[in-house]
Amino acid sequence: MSYNVIMNTYTIWVLICSCMVCFMQAGFTCFEAGLIKTKNIIAVAIENLITLMISAIIYFLFGYAIMFGGPENIAFSNISVSEDFAHALMQLMYASICITIFGGAMSERTKTHALLLAAGISSLLIYPVMGRWVWNDTGWLGSLGFMDFAGGSVVHLSGGLIALAGIICVGRRNDPDSGKSNIPFAVLGLFILWFGWLAFTGGSCPEFNERVPLTLLNTAIAAAFGMAGSLTMRLFNRQRGNFLISIFDGILGGLAAISACAYYVSPVSSAVIAFIAGSVAMGCHFILKKLDIDDAVDAVPVHMAGGLTGLLLLPVFAEARFLMCDGRLEQFGIQCIGIAANIVWTFGLAMIMFKLIDRTMGLRESAEAEEKGLNIAEFEDIYSWEHFMEKSDYQEQIYKKNKLLRKQARLLTVTEEQEKSRIRQELHDSVGQTLAALKLTLNVAKKKEDNAALVENAINMTDDTISEMRAILNNLHPPKLEEGLLKAIEALCDSFSALEGVTCSLSAECDVPPYDETQSLNIYRVIQESCSNAVKHGEASEITVRITESDGGCTFEVTDNGKGFHVADKKFGMGIPSMTDRMRMLGGDFSIYSTIGEGTRVVAEVPYNE
Repeated sequence: MSYNVIMNTYTIWVLICSCMVCFMQAGFTCFEAGLIKTKNIIAVAIENLITLMISAIIYFLFGYAIMFGGPENIAFSNISVSEDFAHALMQLMYASICITIFGGAMSERTKTHALLLAAGISSLLIYPVMGRWVWNDTGWLGSLGFMDFAGGSVVHLSGGLIALAGIICVGRRNDPDSGKSNIPFAVLGLFILWFGWLAFTGGSCPEFNERVPLTLLNTAIAAAFGMAGSLTMRLFNRQRGNFLISIFDGILGGLAAISACAYYVSPVSSAVIAFIAGSVAMGCHFILKKLDIDDAVDAVPVHMAGGLTGLLLLPVFAEARFLMCDGRLEQFGIQCIGIAANIVWTFGLAMIMFKLIDRTMGLRESAEAEEKGLNIAEFEDIYSWEHFMEKSDYQEQIYKKNKLLRKQARLLTVTEEQEKSRIRQELHDSVGQTLAALKLTLNVAKKKEDNAALVENAINMTDDTISEMRAILNNLHPPKLEEGLLKAIEALCDSFSALEGVTCSLSAECDVPPYDETQSLNIYRVIQESCSNAVKHGEASEITVRITESDGGCTFEVTDNGKGFHVADKKFGMGIPSMTDRMRMLGGDFSIYSTIGEGTRVVAEVPYNE
């Protein structure tokens, strides 16, 4: 009676664990969907469901019979005891987990039917044979003493090796780093996997005894220390970025590693194993990046590198009473043989499988399908594609608008500073000097009795000062600019022609685009400065302002017959640096050509963007 109670308790425990392991499929789906682009998440979710269906059917019909027994166990036909049913259910869940692993790694560019065919072949041949070698009582690796408690080799190393073969054959995505879909969703999937992993290892306990709580404790510890190891490796390599990947790879890598030995080690040993495994997983991530091998969800660093680390460290940290060989060194040698067999069988067969699929039906989606996303390419989810296009177009428009606003803000800032500098200079040169002379005249007038002429002179100076101030104020924003840039330039030319001995003509050979207020003011200032330089410094008598059409805008050219100067000397003192800055902010080209005794030509090409 006591025996039956123990067996029933153990059976219930395995059944509960099997259900929890099944729930890990939800974790894988959330995790993968959170790490890929929105335009592919429906495809990933549906692929995971169909993959589970295929692996369950094939393992039910043939896989279990290959792993445990022979033809008599096809479709579980030779099972009649509750404990055996519970064992079959757990093994079915293990098989489905292994097959799910490589699908995530190949996401976003693999044809769905090719992926499902690979899942079927793996469920029928690759996984069951490896499982038979390790877990069947007659398996040659198990007979040698190879140890794998809960799938570090059979499930994780195998799944990681199939994933590695798959991503090598299918190639990298066209745009793997364009942004993830939903990181909080990936974190939710991670928590589900962490929870389910407690059952993944706990359900492999040979009986419901005192080692069960220890196994679960070791599993929980491994997740935490795996994360710590991965983050340490990231800091050691002085990597910027990859912070989230370090967390994800560390947790899952530590869990994959402890799967091989959770029942055999102490909590301290579990912590050390997981810490090393997390570091190795992160190192594997860096190696794949360097080799330009694209793993969409880092399945290879997690399952292959993590599982491999746990298998190799098992002989070092396992309690001696659990070892299958006479010593730790011998056990390590057997572990290496088992790993080599796994690599040759699983990776070798997976490479052949994916190469044949690629040669026959094709493994990779077209570039157009990858750009659209597999939601629509594989499952005709038009809404997802329309949403993606709408979002992409919207983001592109926002980017262009922000870029234009930043450019205009910089232009406005520089323009304001240059206008302030111009006002200061004009106030000093014109108003300031006149006021200084006025003060001197008034002081002289105070000392003379007959000062009528001096007072008259002071009044004239005051009138000149008022006129100068009005001119400066009008110059802040030339009134004619409100009528358009061309009208303002016409008025400017007329004002210079009004000067004695100066002729300034305008030749507009094209329509001037509707530049905005800031752009127009800067163009006006460049032309104004050029004409002023021609009169004040060049002593020119003839000035020509010519406007012609150029690619995407206008060219403004100011030519004079003044005395010229050496441009190479860069001893201008004539506002040329200011004009250069204005043109640079307008995104245009600015050139000065001058010859001593022959005059100067200033050319400003200004683009126009609507």
